Amino acid sequence: MKQPIKCIFLLVGILFFTVTACQDEVIEETPPNDQEIIQSDSNLANLMRNTSANNGSVDDILDGSDCFTVNLPVTIVANGITLTIETLTDLSLLEAIFDASNTDEDDLDFLFPITIVLNDYTEVNIDSVDTLEAFIDSCIADEDLIECADFVYPISFSIYNTSFQIIDTVVIDNDYELYIFLEGLEDGNNGAVLTSLNFPVSIQYTNGTTVEVANNQALEEAINAAVDNCEDDCELEHVSENLQECHWVIAAYNANNDYLGYHLYFNENNLLQIIFGTGPVTVGGEWFTSVVNGSVVVTISALTDFTELEGDWIVEDCDDDRYVLIQEAGNQTVEMVLEQDCSVNPNPFACFEEVQEINANIILTVCDSTDNIPNNGVGLFDLTTVYNNCESPNQFNVSYHISETNAQANVNAIANPGAYLNASVPAEMIYVRVELISNTSNFDVFTIDLFVENCNPSECSETDVDAFLQECIWNVVNFNGDDHLIMYALDFVSTSEVIISGNGVTITASYSTSQSANGVIVEFINVSAANIQAISGEWLIVDCQEDRLQFEALNNNNTMVMERDCNNAGMCTPGDVEGMLLDCEWTVTSYAGSDFSMFNINFNANNEAVIFMPNGTEVYTANWTVSQGNNGVEVVISNVSGGNVQIINGTYTVVECTSEQLILHDITNSNNELVLDKDCN
Repeated sequence: MKQPIKCIFLLVGILFFTVTACQDEVIEETPPNDQEIIQSDSNLANLMRNTSANNGSVDDILDGSDCFTVNLPVTIVANGITLTIETLTDLSLLEAIFDASNTDEDDLDFLFPITIVLNDYTEVNIDSVDTLEAFIDSCIADEDLIECADFVYPISFSIYNTSFQIIDTVVIDNDYELYIFLEGLEDGNNGAVLTSLNFPVSIQYTNGTTVEVANNQALEEAINAAVDNCEDDCELEHVSENLQECHWVIAAYNANNDYLGYHLYFNENNLLQIIFGTGPVTVGGEWFTSVVNGSVVVTISALTDFTELEGDWIVEDCDDDRYVLIQEAGNQTVEMVLEQDCSVNPNPFACFEEVQEINANIILTVCDSTDNIPNNGVGLFDLTTVYNNCESPNQFNVSYHISETNAQANVNAIANPGAYLNASVPAEMIYVRVELISNTSNFDVFTIDLFVENCNPSECSETDVDAFLQECIWNVVNFNGDDHLIMYALDFVSTSEVIISGNGVTITASYSTSQSANGVIVEFINVSAANIQAISGEWLIVDCQEDRLQFEALNNNNTMVMERDCNNAGMCTPGDVEGMLLDCEWTVTSYAGSDFSMFNINFNANNEAVIFMPNGTEVYTANWTVSQGNNGVEVVISNVSGGNVQIINGTYTVVECTSEQLILHDITNSNNELVLDKDCN
């Protein structure tokens, strides 16, 4: 990602330091004229800012907003898969995860906090999904941004004093540095530093064209021309994609216009259909595109009629809705003009083709849940749901077949397509014959790819989960992107009871596990303590490991990750430690090997403590807290008001815990061991 915003102060500082401190190192040069100076509020400066501004659209698949980019690296959960995006190139991994989904509903969650970078490179810290959504709702992208042109770096600027002497040369290596440099410009007419760009400078457009300019006017013209160079309509990929949008009508064909008004459908799988007449009648063939001698060529072949249209057609002129194609036929050049028609579609099978095109890969998926044998690859399919919006009972006969040969011959149709058990593993392809009732010889065959999905992605059974939960102590390390519930320790003491302690409370709640077609469900019941009560309800385990469980709530969008802590097995929880400290007074037996047994501590319920000498008059106040840390239960003793005993100020991890003694180690230095012994006398 871009450099930190603080660099602006360094760059501007360099400019002004140079003006005031380097006059003895000036370089004499012909003074620049007014056309060469770049004014901070000039049209050229604004165009350069808009070209170098942070392009928020480069990671829209990640954040869905052109207002900003997400500072990388960032960790996300996409469709239940956790991954870290290190660079923009890694967004292809996210796209692959979304493409692999069998529905149009993709889910992405950030592990907060994250940092976003606005168009002007301002950085904003985001700590929750609510904050992010609110920011997106209020965010308005800079419409003046120029995304079709980029500077070819490095470029450099000459910095002049008011006597037109060069006092410095600033080299710019990327968009961020250029934007910040331009933001730091001062108006030369006010007697401050003057700046000019050192030419030649090259601009590269997104269509791959690069133009070199030699002065300010040419640069301004090149940037303004960016919009016209965003995309080459005659590129191979663009032509291939555009031909498949809607259909095309022959607007002109050579001089005789024999094929005027014929409709051409450039379908997927390189299948071509030509529709003509009032019938309508369909002629089939094939098509594909290629590049020959630098020109895009559309090849038409295998036509069942009108073979005059076959051959290699060179794309001579192209717009989104009009193509001029030429073909050399002997000594004659034949010209064919195609115009796009996205209105009335005379193709009776157009609806089926659109469904087929949209769902070119796997289009019908069911869970592997038809019997008690897990993951055997057999599923129950309703084949009629795929094309049901296209099936008019007064227009079509529709039948389903397990082979293309049977579909073409209209034999051996599947008897009950609404409840079909796939006959092979992996699931096979089904062939759908669609014929016109008015003319049964006019038909087409479409396909349905069947896929039997293991809908239990965690791969854990209910028995596995029960066994995992009853091992050691569990902590909620992530709830909707943060760890505010980590101080609670969950001890699953049976298959139905969980003891939750931390944050000064200990409660007993209920839980249950059950097996569903989608995986194991864990339900938490009667979780009555503040904050931790958020875990109440039913949760589906989407990632299952022996020491880590990832959950998604069934009734809302909450997510949760729990991790097992076996370092605390058999030891005290935060609730245990709090209860013990409040039970009696405690003697400071030793600290770092020194005898401190002359001091006792009385831990009060309001997180205040009194440290005193039972046989003396010295009394000190202090504060204390207990929480669940990353390495175990942590006790913080702070604000000891005075005396030698103030040395015990610090954060400690409980390393040994019994009903009569606590042994604590300073987290910054384990040699500083604090031993407390209970004194109930």
